[in-house]
Amino acid sequence: MVDDYHINLIKKYLEDKCTPAEKLEVEAWFELYRGGDREFFDNDEKLINQAMMRSLVDIHQKIDSSQAPEDEDKIVHLKPKLKLRWIAIAATVLLFIMAGSYFTVHKKAVVQPLAKNHLLKGDTLIGNNKAILTLGNGKRIVLDDAKEGRLAVQGNVAITKATDGRVIYNATGQTSKVPIRGEIASNTITTPKGGQYHIVLPDGSSVWLDAASSITYPPEFTGNKRQVQLIGEAYFEVSKDPTKPFCVNVDNKQQIEVLGTHFNVQAYPDDRDIKTTLLEGSVKLLYRNKHAILKPGQMAVNDPDKSLLIKPADMYEVMAWKNNMFVFNNENIKSIMKRLARWYDVDVVFEGNMEKVNFFGNYSRSKSLANLLKNIELTEKVHFKIEGRRVTIIAQ
Repeated sequence: MVDDYHINLIKKYLEDKCTPAEKLEVEAWFELYRGGDREFFDNDEKLINQAMMRSLVDIHQKIDSSQAPEDEDKIVHLKPKLKLRWIAIAATVLLFIMAGSYFTVHKKAVVQPLAKNHLLKGDTLIGNNKAILTLGNGKRIVLDDAKEGRLAVQGNVAITKATDGRVIYNATGQTSKVPIRGEIASNTITTPKGGQYHIVLPDGSSVWLDAASSITYPPEFTGNKRQVQLIGEAYFEVSKDPTKPFCVNVDNKQQIEVLGTHFNVQAYPDDRDIKTTLLEGSVKLLYRNKHAILKPGQMAVNDPDKSLLIKPADMYEVMAWKNNMFVFNNENIKSIMKRLARWYDVDVVFEGNMEKVNFFGNYSRSKSLANLLKNIELTEKVHFKIEGRRVTIIAQ
């Protein structure tokens, strides 16, 4: 269901008030929708929230009346922009209101209704907000089970679970009698397979952890750097502090230095490369005594056996996980299943040659694994068998 966040973000986009990161997020919704089958979604009246649609129509009419071009020259320049914005609105409505999902094969949607079949009997739980916080003294707190409110106090910092589930570090305003020293005080938040979590660090920076990931950080940033360590995937929105760089040690393989910016890092131990994508600001990568500077919209691919590659990033694909989507862009089934295994917490086995089995598709991470696999099966490239938490992929 569309919520206030999405409505307000759309309005900001229409008024040219979005930050670069917010603009990319809205346009990511458009890109996700563009590959789908509009006729299928438009004809399903059960998926439409009438109040929301009326609100969006009002906005659209306001645009038409307030930004109508005065001559033909302006039509050439304004029409594409207005069209993109209106499509972005439609994309948002359909993506977040629709009860089902779609899966595209070579950019053609597969929209057949899903019948009951053997896959549904072995369906798996969908990932959600869950993680474990390990304090410097070794105490472990299961965050999804913890009640809202204060979880612990370290030095003069209180660790709190907010009503929306975030873990937030805030100064208590009191001086601790027991000082915090060194690495012994470091905290770690770890998400299991099927988990994700949002943390607000002591400096106000926000971090979103994807499944099977962890971040280690001090309860207070002292000294001349804000140092954290990451394994897995995370999206960072770093609070600006020109006097104290924010540094990410990526699995002891790469260093990232920023002053204040938005970026995504993908660095799972079972992946060959580390992918760093910049949404806004500036990022400095340190790798093997060399460094590189990223510009917004760029991705750095760090493969240990190759030179560091910097290329334009596909932003809607990179940010899909944070927008609660899977996006497969001609992706091999082995790579797809690796991601699905992390989110749905399943074991994967392959039977047959998967070298040329690739797919295009978009799918909500809030929907069931069984439905997704059934849609992939409709391409007649592979067949799936689910036994408990074991998924076997059989080449056709």
